[in-house]
Amino acid sequence: MSSHPETQASSAFETAAFETAFIDLLRLAPGPIFPRARQLYFRKYALEGQGHDGSFRTHLLAEQVEEAEGLEQPGYRVRAVSFAVVYWDGTPTRSDPDFAGYLGERWALEAPDLTPEPDLWFRGEGHYARFSAPALYSSAG
Repeated sequence: MSSHPETQASSAFETAAFETAFIDLLRLAPGPIFPRARQLYFRKYALEGQGHDGSFRTHLLAEQVEEAEGLEQPGYRVRAVSFAVVYWDGTPTRSDPDFAGYLGERWALEAPDLTPEPDLWFRGEGHYARFSAPALYSSAG
């Protein structure tokens, strides 16, 4: 099965959009020296940005931070460990929302480890599923 060049270009653009959104989120986040504020920020703010009005949001769930002493340049590096895709519609669902469909449509991501979670996301709202995707951010020191 072969892909059309337009589909490959579109997929690469959307994957780049995911990486850009990840970097933009981390540029605005509190630094790793403030872990509680940072976690709250990641629970509240999504990769889609504040102007997004759809029913789904993508949040950074867990990260691995490498401090400056292990790097060649000053600063730190953040590697995403896991993300959450959250269904914010607010109405209880009898079946899982189409998390995989949203990730494919919005970010051109396939998440074979996509796992719906039994708990609600933040402040008792939003069904969510966890997944992993490669994402890396390096601060400028």
